[in-house]
Amino acid sequence: MLGISDLTAEPMRDAPDPHGLRRLRVGSSSIELDLMIHGEPDAEKRPLLIINPIELPLPPSAQFCERMAKAGYQVYFVRRPGFGKTAGLPKTLMTKREIQNKSGIAAEAAVLKVLVDDLGLKDIVLLGVGTSNSVCMRLAQLSSEIRFTVFSNPLFHPGIWDVIRPDWLRRMIRQTVMTRSGLMIAVRGLKAVLRRDALWFYRQFAQKSTGDVAYIEENQDDFKAAARVLMRMDPNLYYYELSNALIQDTHWTPESLRDMNAAILSGVETTENWKQTISTEADRLGLPMHWAPSGDLFVAYASPEKLLDLITLHATKAVEV
Repeated sequence: MLGISDLTAEPMRDAPDPHGLRRLRVGSSSIELDLMIHGEPDAEKRPLLIINPIELPLPPSAQFCERMAKAGYQVYFVRRPGFGKTAGLPKTLMTKREIQNKSGIAAEAAVLKVLVDDLGLKDIVLLGVGTSNSVCMRLAQLSSEIRFTVFSNPLFHPGIWDVIRPDWLRRMIRQTVMTRSGLMIAVRGLKAVLRRDALWFYRQFAQKSTGDVAYIEENQDDFKAAARVLMRMDPNLYYYELSNALIQDTHWTPESLRDMNAAILSGVETTENWKQTISTEADRLGLPMHWAPSGDLFVAYASPEKLLDLITLHATKAVEV
């Protein structure tokens, strides 16, 4: 097993990263991922493992991480293949057929399982955010060290189109997943918007939620950096990520989740249709549904106290599993 110090000894090769992300090789493979550990590794703190979505391919704010640390949790943030400057998944896993089969998601979960083993993490709380939730669900099935999983703002039901704002962004995303030519046009358009004014884009994207907008305003440099990550991304990764989010994942079943200690977290600052459909889906899956007073896309980050309450509520069960 690799020690934490071994994994964090070598900084990212391009330049020191202001977010503390470091690149490491997974297992004995050639696969590399970016990892951030907030603060010095502390065996007394319980790992809070966060897997990035496309919405924000950077760690949460230092304030969020510090709040978690004060509550006894150490944030481990992992950036998935192809985000940042690591190599992406093989293109064969990004075809329409393999996206429908969720082959890439399964591969990502397997890689992350090896990473968890390499890090030697125990008694983990896993936080899925937005488009990373399907990966997190499979990772939780693979790793016995993940004792509790929070599915934050999961995109697993037909109400997804209703919550994408504004209209021009919804049309752009539709164009991205319809045709190859549409993909290239839409990605060029998105990158042009990000290049011109990244904060305007994120404010537009988060306009339904005052909590999300406040989180953006409080962390402007992070969102400018996130825009730079998105501008470098391969169009195939846009297609893969958005298609996975918009094509129903049939692996979300009561049978798949029956033995999983997990809960869903969503914010009240969203559309009524989203609230109704996500509640219906939570009932179908047999998962407890929790509502935060602030946030939507970034609900876990905008409502850290609610996140901690949720974890505490399920802590006894998590320890006993």
